[in-house]
Amino acid sequence: SMTAADWLTVQNDTTYSIEVPAWFNLAGEQPILVSVRRKSCDALNAGTGFQKVSLKIDVNEYVAGQAWHDLKKLSLENGDDEDVVTEGLAWAIHRIATGPTGYAYEAGLANWATLTINGVYTGVYVNAEQRDKRFLENRGMWTDNLTWLYKLGDIYSDTLKAGTGESPAHQAFCYDPFQRPRGNCPTPPPATFEAEVRQRIDLQGMLTLGAVNALLSHPDALFSKGKNLHFADFAFGSKRLYFPWDLDSVMNQLNWDIYNPGKHYSDHLLGSPSIRAEYRQLFTDLLDGPLAEPRIYAFLDAMEPVLTPWLAADPNNQIGGPGAIPGHFQAKKDWLGQRIPIVRTQIANG
Repeated sequence: SMTAADWLTVQNDTTYSIEVPAWFNLAGEQPILVSVRRKSCDALNAGTGFQKVSLKIDVNEYVAGQAWHDLKKLSLENGDDEDVVTEGLAWAIHRIATGPTGYAYEAGLANWATLTINGVYTGVYVNAEQRDKRFLENRGMWTDNLTWLYKLGDIYSDTLKAGTGESPAHQAFCYDPFQRPRGNCPTPPPATFEAEVRQRIDLQGMLTLGAVNALLSHPDALFSKGKNLHFADFAFGSKRLYFPWDLDSVMNQLNWDIYNPGKHYSDHLLGSPSIRAEYRQLFTDLLDGPLAEPRIYAFLDAMEPVLTPWLAADPNNQIGGPGAIPGHFQAKKDWLGQRIPIVRTQIANG
């Protein structure tokens, strides 16, 4: 809850920078004071008397040290590019790909959430776990002055989000495709490039990120554009870990090329015969194991009855009226049922 004037300000803020105070809680909890701002998104206008916008909630902006269920920030996505079911499913597929076959570390959590603002139900959102210092602390990955978290929001635009100075890996990867080349720092010959990648990067995790996004036909991801992810660097021992982000434009191109030819990350990484072979094998293992259709279908079957009444009451669900919701869940299954055989053919031919 917030003042009516502040809520109007947030809805209409196209700078995505104005923060306002608000009271925030789950049902049954005591409200806490937080800040709220609008995130970059298209506003959805089918609701009566409000716009459904993506929101960033900062838990400790006004109360130093305050946390909410071990979190300092929340990122609530309104589903403007596709819809909240598709975006949430994309997050779930990354989660399902966590384990011995895929990410060997927890790549991030997400869920669906409903939001009521000033007594008005504003719909279903995707609540993607914020990548911040607390994200790493909650996984035992953070050590002061020895850990760095970067956001790669756009091509070559890696931004330090947590940590002091520059990580050793970031200094070493001063060349394309990791950064716009700095000074006299050309991309090394293929053998040297591969050796440095294997030395400093958790390659299985990086390839899992690329494979899952390729399965989802994500056009704005690491291999396709060199953007929309976070990575963590460590001073000693641990290799660079990659984490997905921004999964709002997915599952809409059945024939998407899993090798994304002509893109610089793919050119360098998948241009290595051994890394390409590792990518193909990992992709096959994912599709034969955690990402086999029955497991994803079971997840959707479990979520459909839970989400349906909340989606039906959400005028901005990007799906349609209550009668359209069952068909939408089936359409996600149908898309994957067509997409996975195409990917298998690309793997066999690649």
